[in-house]
Amino acid sequence: MRNVLWFGLAIFAFGCADPGSVPGGAAGAAGAADIGVTEQAAQFADDTIFNLVDLTSATIMFTADFNPTTVNLFYVNAKTTDSGNSVGSVDLVQTISLAADQTKGHVVNFNHPALAGGYGALVVDSAGGGPFDVFQTHLISANNAWSVGGSVFTGGSYRMPYVKGINKVVLAITNQSDFAFDVEISNLGTTNFKVINIPPLYTYKFDSSLYGWTFPANNPGSVQLFTTAGGVIALSGYYQKGSTKTRFYPVKAAPYW
Repeated sequence: MRNVLWFGLAIFAFGCADPGSVPGGAAGAAGAADIGVTEQAAQFADDTIFNLVDLTSATIMFTADFNPTTVNLFYVNAKTTDSGNSVGSVDLVQTISLAADQTKGHVVNFNHPALAGGYGALVVDSAGGGPFDVFQTHLISANNAWSVGGSVFTGGSYRMPYVKGINKVVLAITNQSDFAFDVEISNLGTTNFKVINIPPLYTYKFDSSLYGWTFPANNPGSVQLFTTAGGVIALSGYYQKGSTKTRFYPVKAAPYW
């Protein structure tokens, strides 16, 4: 994970926003086999990429394991849309020093350019980088707390169920790999389908209402994401019924130490 993370950050540092212009970019992904591996990693870990979508407030909580550690928090300003990609950049917004077993928080700045449009990706990473420089990360919003340093989803397909009579599904999808790949989004049992190519460390916001998707009035269903070429994503989102949003948050997508 650390190699992928620093590869992606280096892309922005050296101004290479086009994945085809860097080693391991889209051209290198051709012919690779599709894979799907699901694992459960330790609760405490280093190097976490996650994203936010349509939240009005949030706090990120960091807790050290039995060793002191220093955590760097980055906001990643890199968006891909149906019409193209932005010029990627990354900001180190805070460095947090934690004593053993200590917890500290960071209030997310939704006015930061990286979160324009109500969505974006964040990276948390230990400054030490050793096997004992580990910490746990939680996201707190709307009286809920989610661990963003535990469950793991790598490649292949993932399905998110929804109840009957919903209005729409909204997802934020971040490419955690060091190459560009296609993500296929489908509403199972219908003809609703969307495919998007996402460069490394870029985030795409999918809103089903923009594409005329409809959902069963009398039956539940599922939306499926399929990543090609073994691509790895960070994923969060929600389905909306009336004015109520039910969140899928988060689906972590990174192997750890």
